[in-house]
Amino acid sequence: MAAQRDFRRVRRAKLVRSTLLALFVGAVAFGIGVILNLSERVENIQTAEQSDPLWVGSQLQFEMLRLERELSHAALGIKPTSDVALRFNIAWSRIYVLQQGKLAKIVEQFDVDKSVLHALDRRFQELESHIIEFSTQYMTDVVRRRKAEMIVHQLEGYDFSLRSFLLDLAQAKTSSLSNFRSGLLSLSHTIAYLGMTILAIFGIFMSLLMVELRLSGKREREMEILVEEANSVSRMKSNFMSVVSHELRTPLTSIIGGLALLQAKVDTIIDDKTVHQLLDVARRNGDRLLTLVNDILDAQALNEGKVSINKVTTDLNQVVRDTVESCQPYAVSRGVCYDVLIPPDETLANTDGPRVSQVLNNFLSNAAKFTQSGDVVEVRLRRLGDKARVEVSDNGIGIPVKAQNDIFNAFQQVNPGTTGPKKSSGLGLSIAKQLMELLDGNVGFRSIEGEGSTFWLEIDLVP
Repeated sequence: MAAQRDFRRVRRAKLVRSTLLALFVGAVAFGIGVILNLSERVENIQTAEQSDPLWVGSQLQFEMLRLERELSHAALGIKPTSDVALRFNIAWSRIYVLQQGKLAKIVEQFDVDKSVLHALDRRFQELESHIIEFSTQYMTDVVRRRKAEMIVHQLEGYDFSLRSFLLDLAQAKTSSLSNFRSGLLSLSHTIAYLGMTILAIFGIFMSLLMVELRLSGKREREMEILVEEANSVSRMKSNFMSVVSHELRTPLTSIIGGLALLQAKVDTIIDDKTVHQLLDVARRNGDRLLTLVNDILDAQALNEGKVSINKVTTDLNQVVRDTVESCQPYAVSRGVCYDVLIPPDETLANTDGPRVSQVLNNFLSNAAKFTQSGDVVEVRLRRLGDKARVEVSDNGIGIPVKAQNDIFNAFQQVNPGTTGPKKSSGLGLSIAKQLMELLDGNVGFRSIEGEGSTFWLEIDLVP
């Protein structure tokens, strides 16, 4: 129940943190959008202030008046005709500036009628050739005066339209600046409120994060305490198993020895088959119990790293022969025999012979245990390149496919629950694998259920 409450509390905390984080990100994104909008408005106003279309329009109006004056003076011969062309070009440039670039965009934004600019531009295009002709030196005074009157007449009427355009432009500019100031004030309030909201959300988020960090630290300390307690219990269990196993092995050895002596005496004194059977059962179960105790002690020693390895140059031919000989009585009791195939020459390896014999003993006893009476277990030693492989093949029950992946794990049994002679501790193969790893060797198997198994070990040969 406590674990479920902690889980629900953690889920609620994660949900709250995710919600606050989403709000914080949303507020920041909204703030960025507001700031970008404000920046764009400020840039537009700065452009309008630095390149004022109203000022350029006013200069255009003045240039139009100056152009008419220069035309009159040139017609009377007071000033040179070149001044007329200069004034004409300056006025036309003012028209061009108001129709192109930044000023054109600002005038477009102000949404004023700029038809007068287009009309003036077309008129100046029409008058350009007359202005060039007016500036020539071969024109008589009478013709020049008529030409000047014609040009002035063509420019009449634009003064009023231009004045209306400038008035609309001034009103639009004033209105735009007023709207900008109002929008700026509104945006400033929005930014202030948004900043306060972001700070509040950030503060809440940080507070929750600090609380969660404290809870995480508390849970971490609790987990450390639980881990320490579990390790302590594990050590106590291991110590208990080790002590119990050691304490069991000594009396078991005495019991088994006593049963062997008693059985030898009874064979010569009592001719009662029932007594012989009972003594034989007691001795077999004593042997099995002693094997279980030894397996537990070996597994305990391997887990604690207390197994010593003494590598020397060893003849694997002799190791195989000795191990098969030691397992022969058990195989005979099961009605099984071993067929040993070894090479004629020595097979030398730098390894620990007794440990290799212990692994091989496990393979041989398992093969005899799970093979039908009257069958043969084949034991083969052969070279595979720079390695030696010992294979133990039987024709027994085999290993089910679903159990093959875990066959070398501790307490794994092919026939769990068996109480007969095929009962095992489930530690033998696990011990064999760990021992071969310490010897820098390998173990493996291949098996078909119902047809038999082959277990093998590999060791590096002496070069």
